[in-house]
Amino acid sequence: MINKWLEKTIIGLDLCPFARRPYLEGKILIEELPGQEIGQAQDQFLSSLSSFQGQNKFETVLLVYPQWKISFNDFYEFSEDCMDHLASLNLEDEFQIGAFHPQFCFAGLEFIDRANLVNSSPLPLIHILRIHDLDVLNLSQTEAENMSFGNAKKLKSLSEENIASHFPWRNEFCQA
Repeated sequence: MINKWLEKTIIGLDLCPFARRPYLEGKILIEELPGQEIGQAQDQFLSSLSSFQGQNKFETVLLVYPQWKISFNDFYEFSEDCMDHLASLNLEDEFQIGAFHPQFCFAGLEFIDRANLVNSSPLPLIHILRIHDLDVLNLSQTEAENMSFGNAKKLKSLSEENIASHFPWRNEFCQA
């Protein structure tokens, strides 16, 4: 499910122009974790982070929680806890974390705003990437923001049919 989402939506719609190369080279580790509660998921995050830190084969890791039925707000809070763990381990200059969730919603936006689709995924997941890999891209803050705004604009221009095809899990929540 996550591979299909990466291929069809993230790479296919070019939402992350930096994902194609590592994906095609097999340098994205997709790790499905059985965590279904905060404590277990935090332990799994720390274990995965430690494994990721000690290797060079993968450029990025997606920690996927296929069985965890957790609200977006609770999952976002969990991702904030993960960031706190990075800081407590003095790793915030080495790694960056992104949260993705089927119900992802940026603060201040309505759920139906298509800008939220940028971080919408079929399952809750934490994206861990190395800061060094971001630094190599040499993007300014303005360029990164423009890319995000460009993605939101691109998603807003898609037909309802395309949105339903790329983000079928969102329909469940819009109709609920």
